Amino acid sequence: MVHNFKVILRIYALEDPTPVYFKPDGGRFEQANTVKLSKDTDYNLSFTLKPAMYIDKLMVNGELHKLELVKGKANDEDSNGRTYKTLFTTKGFEITKAGKRQEILIVIELENGVYMKVTLQCKVYAPGDKSHAQWGDKLSMIDMDCSLDPAHNYVTILKEKYL
Repeated sequence: MVHNFKVILRIYALEDPTPVYFKPDGGRFEQANTVKLSKDTDYNLSFTLKPAMYIDKLMVNGELHKLELVKGKANDEDSNGRTYKTLFTTKGFEITKAGKRQEILIVIELENGVYMKVTLQCKVYAPGDKSHAQWGDKLSMIDMDCSLDPAHNYVTILKEKYL
């Protein structure tokens, strides 16, 4: 297995293929950026791994998610990468109160029993609240430079860029 690799995470509302928004929060919360989501909304999550690796399992907030291998799309699948997508929903989520954040925990099991943990800091808004949910910067991707220590079975995220 490769020791250094890249994981690109994209989040799109299922009904509207435009990206979600994010905003920098500085040091006020656990993470520097907050992803803005709408309550009761279905989202596509896509994961591109470069160089190409297999994802064996994906869990989001403790729930196992079915993965679909994306093929034949020039910007998603090429000779250097492999892209998977899954459906994620915010049904049952509470609207985040002012000054608070919610975390979404993503655990990816890669080939050979290697685990990667990604925590998204989010704020969930009422459905249709465009004035807050679409304020900030469009999130086209979260670009993560990753490393695998051959002596362990977990991934370290070296650098994370919200683009």
